[in-house]
Amino acid sequence: MNKLRYYSFAILIGFIALSFTSCKKDDPIAEIPEEEIGTASLTFVEVAREAHGDHFHYDSIPGAEPLVVSFDNSGLAPVGAHIHLSEGKTYKVSLKAFDFANREMQQEFVAKDDIHQAFILGAPAGILDYVYADRNAENVKINVGVTGYITVLEESDSFTFRYVLRHLNPGVKASITAGDWNNINFDTLFSGANDLDLKFLLHPVHEGDHDH
Repeated sequence: MNKLRYYSFAILIGFIALSFTSCKKDDPIAEIPEEEIGTASLTFVEVAREAHGDHFHYDSIPGAEPLVVSFDNSGLAPVGAHIHLSEGKTYKVSLKAFDFANREMQQEFVAKDDIHQAFILGAPAGILDYVYADRNAENVKINVGVTGYITVLEESDSFTFRYVLRHLNPGVKASITAGDWNNINFDTLFSGANDLDLKFLLHPVHEGDHDH
């Protein structure tokens, strides 16, 4: 009788252990994929901006040379990296991100626009303006920041330009507007974690003025 109770107890313990393991495997939180981001780059290309009522149209300029800043897998640009952007001009800004197998992955952020948002930080007040320019697979405009337009409103001293791509917690995106593109309190207002935090020196200058 004691031996029977021993075997029954052992079977019960085994069943509980199996059930616990199964629950952990089926836990949806454990299956949420994480972006494995390696290197990245930001490309700035001058475009023509034309006012149309309450918004602008942006057209490519033939022969415009891209300015590219590359970042290692720690989000660091080369030592001394900086670019000049001219006062009164507009630039298309494009992100490229690569996984650790060197495969482009920036479209993942667009495909998952409900949990991704970029913030453009570091500029003194009144120096830059930014407009999100992403479109989803249905060609509907969305706000992510993989693609956008920066307009240099005034010249200024050099500053640390910071591009943050935020991986938002579920439901947070609904509280973010296009006007939050430079919200310095993004990390406390919009809960989540940063997929990318890229920094380099940017110098808004008069056209043709490249003195440091």
